[in-house]
Amino acid sequence: MSDDPTQPAQRPINPWTLWIPIIMICLGVVVLYNYLIFNSMQAKSDMITLSDGTVIKRPPLMGRLEKDMEFTERSGKKVNLAELKGKILIASWVFTRCPRGCAGVIAKLKKLHDEFGANPGIQFLSFTLDPDDTPEMMKKFASGIEIKDTDNWWFLNGEKDVVRNFMTFSLRFRPVQDLPEADRLTPDDKYIHDLRVAVVDHKGHLRGLYDVMNGDADTQAFYDKLLRNELRYFLEEQKKDQK
Repeated sequence: MSDDPTQPAQRPINPWTLWIPIIMICLGVVVLYNYLIFNSMQAKSDMITLSDGTVIKRPPLMGRLEKDMEFTERSGKKVNLAELKGKILIASWVFTRCPRGCAGVIAKLKKLHDEFGANPGIQFLSFTLDPDDTPEMMKKFASGIEIKDTDNWWFLNGEKDVVRNFMTFSLRFRPVQDLPEADRLTPDDKYIHDLRVAVVDHKGHLRGLYDVMNGDADTQAFYDKLLRNELRYFLEEQKKDQK
C-alpha cells in the first residue's frame, strides 16, 4: 500500500478474476474432448463390414415410399409398386429417343443387371419422362440394347405429372427441364433430366442417389463402386430380415 495520501488506495486483487478464466478454459477443453470422442464413436458406429470384409459407411435413410402407384409397363400391362413389396428397387429415368445420356445410364444398369439381376430380391425400374413413349416404343428401345423381356426389369410410363411428381418428390430426382427448341441438339432433344440412379431398400426407404454418369471419370468410378457395395449391403439386410 502506498504511503502517499494523495494516491487512491489500491484494492486487493480478487482471486476469482484469475480462476474464472482458468476454469472456463478447462471446461472448454473438457467439452471439446468429449465432442471429439463422441464424434469418433459415432463415426465408428456408422461403419459396417460386409460379409466379404469390405468396410463401408452405413447408407442414410433419405425418405420412404408411402403409397402405391400404378404405371404401364413395356408389355402393355398395368403394374403396381405394391407388387414389389420386400424387394430392393433400382430406379432411373429413361427417354427412348434421348440424344444425351439415357443410353449411357441404361448401359450402366445393364452391367449391374448382369451382376445382380439373378437375385429375386432386386427389381430394376426405368421410368420414361416422355408421355409420348408407348409400350411398343419402350419395348423396341430395350430390345435394341439387348435387354430381354424380363419380370425383374420394368420399363414404365404413366400420366406425365404423376410420373414426374413421383420421381421428384418420392425418389428425390432433380426436376425435369423442358428444353426450348432453340437449344435442342435434334428435334427429339426435348428434355434435360437427372442421370443418377436411385436405390430403395426392401423396407421402402430411399437409401441413395448415385451419379454414375458424372463427367469426371474418377467421380464416376467412385459412384459405380459405391452403388455396388451399398447394394450388397442392402441385400444382406434383406436376407437377415427374411430369416
